[in-house]
Amino acid sequence: MYKMNFLVILLLLVTKSFAVYEQTNSTLGNVSIQTGIWNTSLNGTISNVDNNVKISDDLGFDEQKNITSFVLDLKNDVYWLPNVQMNYFLYRDSSHNTLTSSKKISSDIFNDKITSDIKYSELNTILYGFLQKDIFTFDIGVNMKKIYFEESVSSVLGSSNVIINGPDSLLFLPYIALEVDLDFMDTILKAESSILSIGDTEAKDYKYSISYRIMKHMYISYGYRYNSFKSKNSNTTNDEKYNINIKGNYLNVKILF
Repeated sequence: MYKMNFLVILLLLVTKSFAVYEQTNSTLGNVSIQTGIWNTSLNGTISNVDNNVKISDDLGFDEQKNITSFVLDLKNDVYWLPNVQMNYFLYRDSSHNTLTSSKKISSDIFNDKITSDIKYSELNTILYGFLQKDIFTFDIGVNMKKIYFEESVSSVLGSSNVIINGPDSLLFLPYIALEVDLDFMDTILKAESSILSIGDTEAKDYKYSISYRIMKHMYISYGYRYNSFKSKNSNTTNDEKYNINIKGNYLNVKILF
């Protein structure tokens, strides 16, 4: 009981301090932080001239997984200086499965029982400007995307073992976003997209969200997010390519400073 009373009093004090901050700080919203839970499913293929290996069906990554995502948005009042948004996620999981037929990955042959470990992260640094007209805000800029992907596949009964890596270089993607501010409903609708395709390398991501303003400085958002990449293994002679995607609904909390 005492603990609950303390939490209520603490919440009231924090809310009061934010209210005072809003009244005295005209740059409220120039800095925002978002964090939330992303309910993800991982899919894709490892394909070569010999066969296709499915991430979900063959390697056993067939269950959804909750991961944490973070977003930092820095705006400024200097017309020639771009705004900066940084968003990051990390997916890490392990699986085991029994293959129904032989599969070739890189130069190794896998049969029967296998285990696999995946670590997949993305850091997107977006430099953007915006145009605002009535309830609409249009963002345009460039997304500097750094993908880290590593997957190891091992045979339980044999000696086969391979490590798969994603793109090594920093990718530059055009970025666009459209935001609709329904102020009379305390609601914001937003869609964002970045897409790049050059040769055997491709990267894309897009998000759709609806945000509700629960306080002037705080939003809760629900949306859908999709990230993917394609790359080629230059160390093999069997034209091996990777096509990986991660997607799902998310729930975020956003705080303005």
